[in-house]
Amino acid sequence: MNNTTQSDRWLSFALRAGLIALFFWMVKGLLVPVLLGGLVALLVSPLQRRLAPRLGRFRKFAPSIFTASVIVLVCIPLAIIIIEASASISRFFSRDWSNTIERVQGMLNDGRLSGLLNRAGLSGDDVRNYVSNLFQRVGSSIAGFAGGMVAAVPQTIVDAFLFIVALYYLLRDGGQLLRWLLTQSPFRHEETDVLFASIQETVNGAVLGLLATSAVQGTLTTIALFLCKVPGALLFGLLATLLSLVPMIGTTPVTLGAAVYLFLMGRIGGGIGMCAAAVVIGLSDNVIRPWVQSSHGGMHPLIALLSIFGGLEFFGAAGIFIGPVLAAIVLWAINTRASIPRASLPGASLPPASLPPGASVPPSGSAPPSGSVPPRKSIL
Repeated sequence: MNNTTQSDRWLSFALRAGLIALFFWMVKGLLVPVLLGGLVALLVSPLQRRLAPRLGRFRKFAPSIFTASVIVLVCIPLAIIIIEASASISRFFSRDWSNTIERVQGMLNDGRLSGLLNRAGLSGDDVRNYVSNLFQRVGSSIAGFAGGMVAAVPQTIVDAFLFIVALYYLLRDGGQLLRWLLTQSPFRHEETDVLFASIQETVNGAVLGLLATSAVQGTLTTIALFLCKVPGALLFGLLATLLSLVPMIGTTPVTLGAAVYLFLMGRIGGGIGMCAAAVVIGLSDNVIRPWVQSSHGGMHPLIALLSIFGGLEFFGAAGIFIGPVLAAIVLWAINTRASIPRASLPGASLPPASLPPGASVPPSGSAPPSGSVPPRKSIL
């Protein structure tokens, strides 16, 4: 009888696990925008809780109001920046570069530059062919990128719709969802509450890291543009600040565009300085973002850096936020296991002789020692 009951339980467990796995496999291509909607809802929900009582009789419309505010204040400007940046890059490299190539050839025919090239074992023809091929390759790459963006428009529309729907419903029913997850969690309520608080801190750290990186990169770009005497330095510095908010693009269009401009104007020193500034500004993202992330969420900077790069590789641009959240969940799982009394772990019972003098094995299922799980403010 016992064997039959145990078999039924294993069959029930396998069936439920299979159904859950089938569902997630079915929606795996749609999870990223839903996860982003959840992360944004996690950020906006504290503000909604504070301001909703002031809406009076319109309080029930608070989720709709905050969803529309996120779309107007964040999503639409970000989409405009991405579209304008992509269009500007495409126009820049699709223009006629014949005059520019002729100017470069004239520079290569200069006696002093030819002498330097000969000393380096290069000829003017080799450099000219390399420059010409470089422009052709960059132009082809930009054209392919633009074509890929156009082909991805339908999927982008679907992702935007799912993001908005997930944001609205999580703002409306997020509290009930968290309470349900708390009751369904196989862990103690205190441990689950620590997990939720850790995720919220990690998301806040990711956003703060993004804003801090944008401020630093925008400031450094503006300073570099002023020092290199690029026209419209303040305007392009502001553009670089906004572009730094866009993952995978950043300040590169502004810094490299300024370097190309300086080289074409014959200001070789300024162009080299701008290239060096572009490298420094690009590397600053790999220092500032993990540092802010680690200082706010209690995560080691190396783990924060790995989670950001791993998230970018696995989830794309959304991995900047999703990667650190997954890292926070893994760290929570490790810390939770470390806080469990050793006697309650499978196969972890020790003979009395291996214990220190005066020590005793805590009973199975007892609470962890005081201070083992750091107290955090509940988000429920």
